[in-house]
Amino acid sequence: MILEMKRALEELKKGDSQGYRRLYDATYEEVYCRALLIIQREDYALEFIKDFYKEIFGVLDEAEDAADTERWFLHRYYQKLRKHYHRLLGKLEKTESDGVKTLAEIPATFPLLHRIMLVMSFKDDFKAAEISGIYGLAEDKIQSELEKLQKLLPSITKDQPDSVEAYLGNWKVLLLGASRQITNAGTDHWVDTLFAEAAKAAGVSAETKKDDFDYFIADPEPEPEKPKKKIIPIVKEEPEDEDDEDDEDEDDEDEDDEYEDDEDEDDDRYDWDMEDDGRKMIILGIVLAVIIVAIIGIAAFKLLGKDDDGEKDPIQTEQDADADDNKLIVKGGEEGSDEEEPQETPVEEPEDEPEETPVEEPEEVEQLIMRVNGNSINVRSEPNTSSSILTKVKKDDKVEVLGDPTGEWVQIRCIEQNNEEGYMMSQYLSNIE
Repeated sequence: MILEMKRALEELKKGDSQGYRRLYDATYEEVYCRALLIIQREDYALEFIKDFYKEIFGVLDEAEDAADTERWFLHRYYQKLRKHYHRLLGKLEKTESDGVKTLAEIPATFPLLHRIMLVMSFKDDFKAAEISGIYGLAEDKIQSELEKLQKLLPSITKDQPDSVEAYLGNWKVLLLGASRQITNAGTDHWVDTLFAEAAKAAGVSAETKKDDFDYFIADPEPEPEKPKKKIIPIVKEEPEDEDDEDDEDEDDEDEDDEYEDDEDEDDDRYDWDMEDDGRKMIILGIVLAVIIVAIIGIAAFKLLGKDDDGEKDPIQTEQDADADDNKLIVKGGEEGSDEEEPQETPVEEPEDEPEETPVEEPEEVEQLIMRVNGNSINVRSEPNTSSSILTKVKKDDKVEVLGDPTGEWVQIRCIEQNNEEGYMMSQYLSNIE
């Protein structure tokens, strides 16, 4: 909420009237929850909320200088509620309560002033001195009344169902659960109408800004056009007739006149091609001659080399033996011996086997046992009050804590019953002395 309020104030500072709507959207749920917890009548609560926003829209310049914007907003809220106190008190005295039905209706058992002090102290963390500064009551009187309200909580919540048992420990948790019930009820049919009426009464613009973003779809890039093939018409030659020879001769003469220059160019091109072909033939003949001479020379060299090899006796070589016994000794064939000596190969030594490392045994997890400090506490399947109840534990029963014992809900095992595992609230557990 605080971040949206700051953004709204920044928009208003820039001259954007949409900041009023942003501020309203960020705060109206919290304002409605507090108004319904205190006033207990939706029609009276909505009338008060409209007057509150009418006033707050006119003093938003004060919020810019406030060190804590949210705290400033709550102070203005309770100051406005004090102005409506006597008017609301007269209306609420004429109504009769139908009995407590939900968490949100529990504060209705107290007078209007006590409801205001209840919400200010346990929901918004106002100290007795702050309440005294707004409502002009003695600080010690406010403190004593708050202590009485705390002591009366068990007696006024004894008939509540098991589904809300988790919220009955103290006023702070109870008001939190009551606010959630109000928010989840979804009675927001009045939201837009109330803003329009409050903005009109305050003289500010209530129009919503239209979305002027220019949406468009990018045109795909056109594919490059493929070059069109030039179509060359094929002219069929008709057979020549003897009767039309004179006409064709005349046409040929005209064509000769038109394409005389082209024929001259073709004749010149033909002469150059003939000269190039003659040069190519001469070069090709020279290359072939060189290749033939090279082949003949290589063949003659090989023949002469074979004759020389046949006349020479084979030379037998023997490598000197080295001091290392693992080296290989190669001997050529000697006169009078046909067998070859065996080759010696080095013997591979076995590699050392890796030492076995001892397997570390898992450390034992210390078992945490705690004691139940409440009578007939529900053990649920999930960490919430809407899940099913698995079993119940009695006071002084010992349970094994499986999860984090510092959270609101703790996972446990009922070791004194059937080892059932489930969840219960941490406020009903205590350490074993």
